[in-house]
Amino acid sequence: MSRKLEFALIGCGSFGEVLGRYILEVADIAAVCDVNEQSAAQTARALKLDVPVDTDFEQTVRRPGLDAVAITAANFVHAPIAIAAAEAGLHIFCEKAMARTVAECWEMVRACRKKNLRLTVGHKRRLRPSWGRMIDLTRDDGPLGAPLAITVSQYADMRPYAYPGTWWADPQLSGGHLAIIGVHVIDWFRAMCGDARHVSAVFGPRMDEGYKYPDVLHATIAFHGGAVASINSTLHNPLQKFRQAQGPMVQCRHGGMCLSPDMETIELNWQRLDEESPHRELFAVAEEFDPAYRREMGDFVRWVTEDRTPCLTWVEGLRCVELMEAIYRSAEQDGAKVELPLSPEV
Repeated sequence: MSRKLEFALIGCGSFGEVLGRYILEVADIAAVCDVNEQSAAQTARALKLDVPVDTDFEQTVRRPGLDAVAITAANFVHAPIAIAAAEAGLHIFCEKAMARTVAECWEMVRACRKKNLRLTVGHKRRLRPSWGRMIDLTRDDGPLGAPLAITVSQYADMRPYAYPGTWWADPQLSGGHLAIIGVHVIDWFRAMCGDARHVSAVFGPRMDEGYKYPDVLHATIAFHGGAVASINSTLHNPLQKFRQAQGPMVQCRHGGMCLSPDMETIELNWQRLDEESPHRELFAVAEEFDPAYRREMGDFVRWVTEDRTPCLTWVEGLRCVELMEAIYRSAEQDGAKVELPLSPEV
């Protein structure tokens, strides 16, 4: 395919505009859609697009000349939009989380398989320079060797985002607690450790009744490769902003590392067991996002146009949702072990 792909951008909140700019680096946007017509029109203006503006995604996916859709709408409509797009013969780039449940994810996959369409879920965290560096340090030929144990304590102050009372605070709409604060880290766990064997988790006391799910959660994941990882989160700790509360501690076969994110810089310290002092690497937050967004979108376009193997597919999106759902199931059973995968489909 020599011409540029024609995308429809569906979901015009603040992130729709962000992703739209990266789409336009490698493709064209031929339509925009949002249930809020004003938001859709504003996104079109911000991206300097003279294209149709819709409020009904069913109408959008049926527009002639389209090749693909980019879904940046709310989690609870990811599956319906993707299925409608697949039925219309369109390739799909869907922002994380892929859907609310693993069952919805499989519905999306089956719809795409039926028409031999490409489906990617945007999990950029693993592609950012600092987080990707940790993956590189633990590869087979990396200096630290395989990861054995990882802990991330996301005790963050999410109050500035005003989630209570919105769809984010309703598990039937968002998918639950981890859709707000854990989805990035859980995907990165898989990038580091591979597929999971089982999980166990517990909910803590609810702090804000505006959330329709417990807003304190501790979970442990055991992986087939032998590694274990824990993710512990609360949405109400005033000492750390969201970005500051993401850093992992990692024990590896030949040493360890610690990522310390702040608002402007990210510091990575790592050291082998046979070394006397740590290595210190600094990353600028402002330089973290462009490479990740460009790679995931560029790879998706090349997957469609050139059949090149991409950095991300639906597999990463589905397995991340599956892990989150397994964690909720365990917590609802007061820490009972939940085996993976939840679904026998492959």
